[in-house]
Amino acid sequence: MASGDVAAAGQSAAVFHMRLVQAKIASGEYAVESVSCFCGSTDSKPVTSHDRYGFEHRMVLCKSCGIIYANPRMTEDAYRQFYEHEYRLIYDHGMDVEAGFLRGLRAGEGLAAYFLDYGMTPRTVFDIGCNMGAWLKCFQDAGATVVGVDYYAAHATYGRDHGIPVLHGGMDVLEATGAKADLIILNHVAEHFLDFSAQLARVRHLLADNGHLYVGVPGLYCQALDTLWQNAHTYQFTAETLNYAMECCGFEEFYLDEEICSVWKKSSRVREKHMITPQAALYVDNFLHGDRKLIPPIRGVSKFKVKDRTNWITAAVKSGTPDIDTLGQVPVGTEAMVIAGGPSVDGQLANIRRLHASGVKLLAIERMYPWCMKHNLVPDYVVVLDASDDVLEGFCALSRTTMHLVGSQCQPTVMEALKGYPVALFYTAQHGIDWRKIWFEEGLGDATLVNAGGSVSLCAMALAMTLGMQTLHVFGFDCHVGSGVYSTGIVGVGDQKRTFTMDVKDRSFTTTTGYYAFAQQFFTLWKLGNELGLLKRVVVYGDSMVSAMAKDTEQVQRDSVTMTMTMKET
Repeated sequence: MASGDVAAAGQSAAVFHMRLVQAKIASGEYAVESVSCFCGSTDSKPVTSHDRYGFEHRMVLCKSCGIIYANPRMTEDAYRQFYEHEYRLIYDHGMDVEAGFLRGLRAGEGLAAYFLDYGMTPRTVFDIGCNMGAWLKCFQDAGATVVGVDYYAAHATYGRDHGIPVLHGGMDVLEATGAKADLIILNHVAEHFLDFSAQLARVRHLLADNGHLYVGVPGLYCQALDTLWQNAHTYQFTAETLNYAMECCGFEEFYLDEEICSVWKKSSRVREKHMITPQAALYVDNFLHGDRKLIPPIRGVSKFKVKDRTNWITAAVKSGTPDIDTLGQVPVGTEAMVIAGGPSVDGQLANIRRLHASGVKLLAIERMYPWCMKHNLVPDYVVVLDASDDVLEGFCALSRTTMHLVGSQCQPTVMEALKGYPVALFYTAQHGIDWRKIWFEEGLGDATLVNAGGSVSLCAMALAMTLGMQTLHVFGFDCHVGSGVYSTGIVGVGDQKRTFTMDVKDRSFTTTTGYYAFAQQFFTLWKLGNELGLLKRVVVYGDSMVSAMAKDTEQVQRDSVTMTMTMKET
């Protein structure tokens, strides 16, 4: 039979089984039920009435928590029958089984490499809904005990033919073994769950206390909507809504991106379901139906390997460098200015000199240290956050009257370059690294954890608040590509090659994903600082996208804190 005939035959078989499922639903053989959202709410908005194959499949958006879920949907018994008899014949029609197996092998190798980066080699691995079990092969070859389960008997057989122990069934098969796994894989399975809380509880019971759970589901913001919906999917998530659901089920984020390739650990803290993420539903609704698109909170990932950062933090802890807590608080009423690296800072020298002469403390980011010294502005503090090699270029002219505030994840070469100069250490949250354990093992006293965001400029703002400065003057925090990319004289930076244009009220800005994330984090930091009594006033100088965003959101922001914005005319 020619390849075209094979494809046609596969498509005809898929259509036959689609009609068979529709007939079973219509006759009641496959029963359906109405349900509420994971969070318990029934207040929802329709998203779609049919899936990509034409099945009647109503998905709704929960107006409370922002999760999209199927309502009504088939019952548990109906879905079980569907998975055993029709699911693969519909959704895998025309698929090259061997090619699919090879893709699974590569995906498993990528996951194994990820854990190797963390210095972890799982010894027992379970894959639930494993298809042919290809993800398990590389773990098996590395000596791990592996078990996969899947409801489709033919694929289970295919996996066993390749030497992978794939069993027919679901979690009950794994539960019967009494074993615990160091790693459990749920690749495109969680979106099929019916009772998300109950099924995650079972997964949690199967996972060793120090184990990890991989969850891959379609990320709403990264999918083409015309190919997204299918009748087997009972949930649809964004990174934010999945994080909410996982925390409610006793897991904490280890790694999570918007494509939703994610890794989780058990947590002793369980989020209450009523503790929803504010505006999550608004962002999803706007993405699906809005004419003017809102950009949801952007997630960033460190580019430095975990094992490297772990080693650097360990070296910093063992260096004996005092914590910034030893510096104490500045006198009440002391103001601070942050010197960041945006091009608008070049036009603000007069304002910077005026403020510094009046007693306002100067905090420079590490890459603007030479810029300050060149202009005879000796910083009171220099903030060092970047773990890149070229950060040392900022230490070409050091001041012995400057206090250097260094993040613990910086490379040891930073401490070596600053030997003999005033230095204090601070810590930032690092996914996958238990810095507290390292710190306690050294028997140290107090340590200060700073909410640094993804930007050294934001970190400088947070440190200023930590030291007791409640009024901040911020320079060079442009968050867009304006008259240039960086200030004249900034050191050790690269080109911003991937830009996009976004509209803020009546103005268009050329920016990057990173810059926009920093702008979002600015408002989060501003709000937190105000709520905690650490921040009273912020003045942003120069041509900053933050200024335009603040004006665009003035109505919702002005009741919580007074914020003065100054924009340079362009």
